[in-house]
Amino acid sequence: MSNLIEKIKNFVYWEIWNRLKGNNQDVVCVVIIKDNTILAQTAQRNSLIHTDDTQFVVPGGKVEPGEPLYSAVHRETKEETNLNIDIIKKLGATRNNKYKLHWYICRPTDVSLLKVIEPQKQKELKWVSLDDDSINWTPKNREALMKYKAQIEKLQNTPPEAE
Repeated sequence: MSNLIEKIKNFVYWEIWNRLKGNNQDVVCVVIIKDNTILAQTAQRNSLIHTDDTQFVVPGGKVEPGEPLYSAVHRETKEETNLNIDIIKKLGATRNNKYKLHWYICRPTDVSLLKVIEPQKQKELKWVSLDDDSINWTPKNREALMKYKAQIEKLQNTPPEAE
């Protein structure tokens, strides 16, 4: 019963109170898989959430008002990586300060299109293993990637035509 009460409190706080205050911006986070790797990009400097360009994040960004989440996944991926993607599934949602992060797993349709589009925002794009401890993920990205690791690995080992 106390777990249910906690869930109701969280829902009221995040989905009602923060939205009324304008503090619950939706953000998409795109885990793009290729073979046994995922795409990482250097984080944009942000003093609010304490990121710098030595840290890595998955591609993604804010959802525009009225924009469907799936559309934001495609738009943000294209804007940041030049990739066209197929969305496999939504992994779930997490929270970060005033943001609600919607996590999606996708596959690129043509990896040869990959390139840094906004060098002022990110310096590097690279394919990395989830188990590569040398990657300095931002704390919220690391936390979410570990939370969804089993789902990501399962889909990495599933041929695209079997999804």
